[in-house]
Amino acid sequence: MHRWFFATDREECEEAAKPLEDPAQLGAEEKDKQELVAAPVPTTEWSFCVFYPRSLQGNEYVAITGDCESLGNWDPKKVFVMDKKDCHSQHRFEASVVIPRNFDIHYRYCVVIPSTETDEIYIRYWESRLESRVIRTCQNMLKACDRFGYQNETDTDYRVDRGWATSETYIHFKIFNAPFFWQKQSPRLLYVHIQPMFEKEQICPYADKDPVPALKCLTLRSRQSESEAGDETDQSLRLTYTEVANLLYSSELSFQPDHGVCCGPEDMQLYHCSIGSPLETHYRLDLYTFAHKAGSDEPPYHYGYGFVKAGQLVGSEGHIIVSITCASTHRPLIEMCLRYLIIRPLENFKCDMRRTYERYWRRNRLPMDIGHRGSGVTYFLGQDLVRENTLYGFKQAAVANADMVEFDVQLTKDAQVVVYHDFVMKFLLQRCSSYEELLTSCDLLIFPCEKLNRLKLLAMGGCKRTNHIAVPFEAFTYDQLTLARVLRFSANKGREVPCDRMLHEQRPFPLLLDMFEKEQTLLPQSLGFNIEIKFPQLDSTRRWEDECFKPTFDRNLYVDTILEIVLQHAGSRRILFSCFDADICTMVRLKQNLYPVMLLTENPECPVQYLDKRVSVLENAVHLAHSLEFFGLAMHTNTVLQQPTIVAQLQQLHLQGVVWGSLNVDIRVRDVMKKHGVVGIIYDRLDQLDQAGEELPCGNLCIVDSIANRKMLKEMEEKEWGAKCGFKSGDDINEAPRYC
Repeated sequence: MHRWFFATDREECEEAAKPLEDPAQLGAEEKDKQELVAAPVPTTEWSFCVFYPRSLQGNEYVAITGDCESLGNWDPKKVFVMDKKDCHSQHRFEASVVIPRNFDIHYRYCVVIPSTETDEIYIRYWESRLESRVIRTCQNMLKACDRFGYQNETDTDYRVDRGWATSETYIHFKIFNAPFFWQKQSPRLLYVHIQPMFEKEQICPYADKDPVPALKCLTLRSRQSESEAGDETDQSLRLTYTEVANLLYSSELSFQPDHGVCCGPEDMQLYHCSIGSPLETHYRLDLYTFAHKAGSDEPPYHYGYGFVKAGQLVGSEGHIIVSITCASTHRPLIEMCLRYLIIRPLENFKCDMRRTYERYWRRNRLPMDIGHRGSGVTYFLGQDLVRENTLYGFKQAAVANADMVEFDVQLTKDAQVVVYHDFVMKFLLQRCSSYEELLTSCDLLIFPCEKLNRLKLLAMGGCKRTNHIAVPFEAFTYDQLTLARVLRFSANKGREVPCDRMLHEQRPFPLLLDMFEKEQTLLPQSLGFNIEIKFPQLDSTRRWEDECFKPTFDRNLYVDTILEIVLQHAGSRRILFSCFDADICTMVRLKQNLYPVMLLTENPECPVQYLDKRVSVLENAVHLAHSLEFFGLAMHTNTVLQQPTIVAQLQQLHLQGVVWGSLNVDIRVRDVMKKHGVVGIIYDRLDQLDQAGEELPCGNLCIVDSIANRKMLKEMEEKEWGAKCGFKSGDDINEAPRYC
């Protein structure tokens, strides 16, 4: 009997081993490849089948994406939508796709919301396993129906992640700790339901006036109701969902009940709205409460309602005072403060679905050694000054076989991403009689008075403090930062590195883009980057942390600028994002689908904590990371020492833990952290076993070289250049090589 009769039978195969290349046959193989390119590609109509175990909304479909043209080449906008088939127990989806048979086909399943009118496709969920599904070239079988999220029939590990902002906008409404202003009403326990709406003009046939706009509720329609509605339903506006999670408990984002969710004094309700057309979408807030003598089976009654128009959502974040009207008498009742966060998609980079590392961790991998700010906080080692957040420090950590280096990034006034830690630049007010004393406690940076003087520093937003002028870092342009000169640095130590090159590596304020330039930094590709995004926030005293200033950058612009550099230039380098700001972590997570995100938490023994309870309260931080699918938490070492079970709690929620803090310099503490199961330890002076060196207690301090102190500073520079680079006193210091 002919073989074609059994074309749909099972036929397992293994990937063929690649033969060793013979140099003598390379020319013939190249000719064969040219002939193969010209030859027609063999194709097959392949039948895909998958079971989806959970319920779907009316406009949600299961789709396929893969590495061939018919499957969209991993483009989320070109997925192949499958057809739903009747099945008793689960949702079954099938599709027949013509695929090439001259190479292995890799593919994934995803849940999408397609729009036939706007050609937009929103990714709701997708299989996030690192290894995608594969169809071998030798495979020709009657394949069993796949299970969504599982690798095979016996797999019990469900790997599905929430989608990211491809073209939709996410709006987070935060109702924390009952933000209601009771006027003449007695406080009650309220339940809040948020309903997106759109505005549609209605023309009265009996009136000659202008059309009257009316608000229409944006509900989830079934496919039957969609077909009946016809052209009256706007496809783009229907792509809207509202989900909610209470950060007081460990819960995933889920659809809100008809009568809303409880917003009591202890509750922290986070409403996650996926909006297709944010400029045309408004929101209705319905408040419910129970009667005083309500029975156990009696539902809550409609207490009041309020509206939020699209024009009220200004910028990337803010708050709105919403007036609540009585549902029965339609009179003003109370007011509530509604905080919001708008997360827009990236404009200059589009992520694909080829792979993701957002929540991937190899189980048998040893904990990572992560160099804090390179080789540690700025410290003296003998006569040498090892400066933090410099290429020199990162190389020192790489030579010591560090798995990753942790460094801080923030934006300058001209939107350049610079590696630097402090939020403010401190400029010394008065002339000092001896700068040698300051050098023992501070890292002195010299700026020319022709470019920066006292009046200009105050005009840039500086503020006079006790003995210095504090200027926000974001008030400087990158060109102004490059004017800085250093008074102390590390000697060459016999390495075959030119002096100017060595000083270039030790200069402060390196660009994030330069960190990825292999020709300039020579950092090995195996060295991962733990990028901490610096963004100031209020502390528990309602002041800006570290005596900094209120940020002026738009959050979306701030995060997009950093993400686009990393996504375009990171290549195969391992990347891990972290931040103390919960909203920044949320935006990084929902704007891309490739790199993991960790929420940083403060030292529990610190007397001043952050005002945001999502960060200051450890349980809330864990629940936020679980709800929004972060990689995990980066906790202070004292947190794990005080709560030894916290790492196990994280692992139960499929989260990981990383620790940081000055205690980690002790190898015994690091061993204890590893026993608790952390996946990474951030500590200083990773390149030194004896932890030699003395940290500077005062950090950075800037000086303007005025006429009064210029001679003294020049003598100090000549002395340092002579000791470290062989500079002679007769040479001109201005002609000495400084920075590349």
